[in-house]
Amino acid sequence: MSAEQETQQQHIQPGPYGQQATTDQFPPHLPLNPQGANPNGHLSPPLHGAHLPAQPRSLPQYGYQQQQPQYGYPQYVSPTNSPDSQKLMGEYEGNSHNHAAMCPEPTSRIRVSLIEAYLLMIVLGIFGAHHFYLKRPRWGLLYLFTFGLLGAGWLIDIFRLPVLVARFNNKASHPDPSLGKKKRLDDAYVLWFPGGLIGLHHFYLNNTRLGIFYLCTFGIFGIGWLIDAFLMPYHVKIANSDSQDATEKRLTTTCILAISPTGLLGAHHYYLNRFGFGLLYTFTFGIFGIGYIVDWFRFPVLLKRSNKARTMFHSSHKHLDDAYLLWFPLGFLGFHHFYVNRRGWGLLYMYTFGFLGIGWLVDLCRMRTLVENCNRDIEERVHLTGSNKVGGHVPLSYGQTGLCPPGYSNPHPGIYPTQQNGYGSVPGMNDQPPPYEAASIPTKGH
Repeated sequence: MSAEQETQQQHIQPGPYGQQATTDQFPPHLPLNPQGANPNGHLSPPLHGAHLPAQPRSLPQYGYQQQQPQYGYPQYVSPTNSPDSQKLMGEYEGNSHNHAAMCPEPTSRIRVSLIEAYLLMIVLGIFGAHHFYLKRPRWGLLYLFTFGLLGAGWLIDIFRLPVLVARFNNKASHPDPSLGKKKRLDDAYVLWFPGGLIGLHHFYLNNTRLGIFYLCTFGIFGIGWLIDAFLMPYHVKIANSDSQDATEKRLTTTCILAISPTGLLGAHHYYLNRFGFGLLYTFTFGIFGIGYIVDWFRFPVLLKRSNKARTMFHSSHKHLDDAYLLWFPLGFLGFHHFYVNRRGWGLLYMYTFGFLGIGWLVDLCRMRTLVENCNRDIEERVHLTGSNKVGGHVPLSYGQTGLCPPGYSNPHPGIYPTQQNGYGSVPGMNDQPPPYEAASIPTKGH
C-alpha cells in the first residue's frame, strides 16, 4: 500500500451507519449526520488539506443512496428510516421554529411623516385629507361631508396633529388589535363641539340611544350638551371599560336626563324603571317643578337603588324620600298613603282634603313610622311567600316532600328539595315510615 493510500485511510473513517467522514472535521466520539450538519442534506466540504477518496466506498447501511459527487467529494441522502436521522431532524425543525419566534419578521407597515400630514391638513384638511392619510377613513368621510365639522374640527387638528401622527406610528410599530377599538378623549371632545348638539359624541362612544335622543331634542335643548363638557372623561372611561354591563344604568345618563328639561317629564324615572313616578312627573310636570329640583340632588341615590334592584329578588320596599316628595304638595290628596299601601286612608284624605289639612300636618311627623310599617308588612309577605306555608313543596313528615295541593301553584320552582329514596330526603336518615300516618293535605276550597 502506498503512502498516499495510508494517509487517506487515516483521514477517512466510516461513520456509525456507513457514511464517510474525515477526522479533521468531526471528533471520533460524535456521530456524523449529513442531515443535521446541513439542512440541505449534504456534507460540509472538508477542511483545507484533507484528502478525498479517489473512489467512494460501498453503499452504506439503511439504504443510503449515493449521489453524483459535486465539488470533488461524495454526497449522500439521509434515509427516512434512520432513527438518529429522524431525531436530529426533529431537533433541527424545533430550533428553526424557536429562532423564528424569537426573531420575527419586521412589519411591513409604513410610518407616516408629520410634515406630510401638516401639508395635507393645511391644503385639504377641511375635506379630511389628513385623516385619510392617517388611515382614519370614518373621520375623513365625516370631515368631507361636514367641511371639517364646520371648520371647528379642522382648527383643533392644527394643535393635535402631532398626537395623531405619533399614535399612528406607535400602532404601526407595535400592532395591537385592541387599540383600534379604544375610544380617545380628544376625539370625543372634537365631536362634542359642535357636533354634540346632535349627539355625535354619544354615537362615537356607543351610546346609541342617548345619541338618538340628542338628535331629536337638539342636545336636550342644549343643557345636556353643556353637561357633557364636564362628564366627557367619565363617558370615555365607561366606553373603554371591559366589565360594563348592558343592563346597568349609568350615572352620566341619569344626570343628563334629571337635570335637563326632560326631567320635568320624568325621563330619568323612566330610565331607572320607576314607571309610576315617571307617569306622575309627566302629568304633573315634575310634581309642579318641586320634585324636578329635588331630583337634581338625589339622582345618585335613585341610580344606586335601581342598580341594586337588578340583583334583589324583591325590590318593592318603600323609601322615606319618595314618601316626603309625595306628601308635599300632593299629600292633601293622600298620595303618600297610596304609596305606603294604605289605600283606604288615601281615599279618605282625597275626599276630606287631608282631614282639612290637620291629618296632612300630622303625617309630617309620623312619616317615618308609616314607611317602616309598610316595609315590615312587605318583608313578612315575602317571607311567607318564600317559605313552605305558601306555595312550593309542602312537608309531609321527616323530610318527606310532596307537590303543591291541587289548585295551588309553586311561585319558585326548583327552590325546594325533591323526594329521594324512601321516606327521608336526607342521606343517612331512617328510610322506614314514621310511626304515625301523615295527615292528608286539604285541597283548595275545602
